[in-house]
Amino acid sequence: MKDYIDSIQQLSHKQLVVMLARQRLAATQPIAVAGMAMRFPGGIASPAALWEALRERRVVFADEPRTPLDSTGRPRWNLDAPDVAPYAELVTKGAYVADVDLFDADRYGISEEEALFLDPQQRLLVTCTAEALADAGLDDISGLRTGVFAAISDVEYNYAAIRNGVGIDGLSVHMGPGSAASAASGRLATCFRLTGPALTVDTACSSALTALHLACASLRSGECDVAIVGASHLALAPRPFAVVARSGMLSPTGRARPFDAAADGYVRAEGCGVLVLRRQPDTANAYAAIRGTAVYQHGDRDSIAALSAIGLSRVIQEALRTADIAPHDVGYVEAQANGVRLAAVIEAEVLADAYGRKGSGGPPLPVGSAKANLGYLETVSGMASLMKSVLAVQHAEVPPQAAFDVPDPRIAWDALSLVVPRAPTAWPGGHPGSGRPKRIAGVSSFGFTGTYCHALVESVADSVPRQPRPAAPRAARGYWPESHRWS
Repeated sequence: MKDYIDSIQQLSHKQLVVMLARQRLAATQPIAVAGMAMRFPGGIASPAALWEALRERRVVFADEPRTPLDSTGRPRWNLDAPDVAPYAELVTKGAYVADVDLFDADRYGISEEEALFLDPQQRLLVTCTAEALADAGLDDISGLRTGVFAAISDVEYNYAAIRNGVGIDGLSVHMGPGSAASAASGRLATCFRLTGPALTVDTACSSALTALHLACASLRSGECDVAIVGASHLALAPRPFAVVARSGMLSPTGRARPFDAAADGYVRAEGCGVLVLRRQPDTANAYAAIRGTAVYQHGDRDSIAALSAIGLSRVIQEALRTADIAPHDVGYVEAQANGVRLAAVIEAEVLADAYGRKGSGGPPLPVGSAKANLGYLETVSGMASLMKSVLAVQHAEVPPQAAFDVPDPRIAWDALSLVVPRAPTAWPGGHPGSGRPKRIAGVSSFGFTGTYCHALVESVADSVPRQPRPAAPRAARGYWPESHRWS
């Protein structure tokens, strides 16, 4: 340290200013979203499909079979089984991804036995990562330091095996790394021969944005040149539905209606999403840029699951501060709102306050939530919200809010400059005097652990909506052993 201080003392005032400016630039440089891939309910498997569903206000699970099927057409659970029947009504009100047994194991050098005992959440992460890298034009990433930041929470794949009484002869050495949440990041690093940091993140429903926050810091520090941020969540066991239902937060009607007077809870959903990030100067035709992120925990609250208005407000303020963005420069906020009414009331108040939209003096701030379209993807929910916001700033349009008819009267709309769009809306103009022509969206994510996250997404000058790419041929086959079926 002494040598470093001595070297600084030799610098002129101008040299010091330049050095500090460069350090500030490196610490705050935008991070480009270079590629993305996803598997969401309703068969959504591309950015174009997601954007179409959002613009059409489509509730993707409204007309879908509410018991998910595998690639052979077999239901995930036998709802007539004595130990499953008590949960039958609950699981039929979920939003699911079909064919999660499919996997191209040979492509990644994974043996038959290992593939059988590989958690489908990891399979989805691997598959979507390959697609996201291709989308980013990074089919060959040898020579690039690539970090992996994977978000996974519950691992339920072995629950059926336990229920089926699998004995010692039915165990496999692959059950450990195949099911451990900690192995998800290592799985990606191994499958793609990556060199760089690799870690699995679990902060419950804020996991995806927490992973994003860590990935941006890693890129800015030079720890990696490419960052893969992935989140995967599948509801493979029926009993957790009943556990969540005990909280009173599940929608009895099977619909999620954020900010609406008819809101009665959320719909459990599943999916997978992967982003490929790079420093902006290293990327051409990015979707958008991550300008700033923040993570905050306000432990001074009544219980672990209690929503803290102070915590939510502070994490937004910190994200704005680190990105050097004024509140009125933000033209849209993708809210955490999942259909639970009390939480939406609190969040609306906080958003209006943090973004300077209390009263009628500020420009109206559009707010929305993709959970009305897709359901509440839990660990992946922040990723879905982030992808929606990335596409919105890219297309210069705020998509309409699905399942929104009558504004919730418990929210003081007249006292807040917030608006929930009912039709596709051109991006709001900048606040007079803001001097910032770029489109900026905020994204909120938090869960029962109390870890709050907020990200700020900005348009990039050379970004144009991409044409859908033809799906690459897949040699995938189904992997779902009888020991792991709820038959």
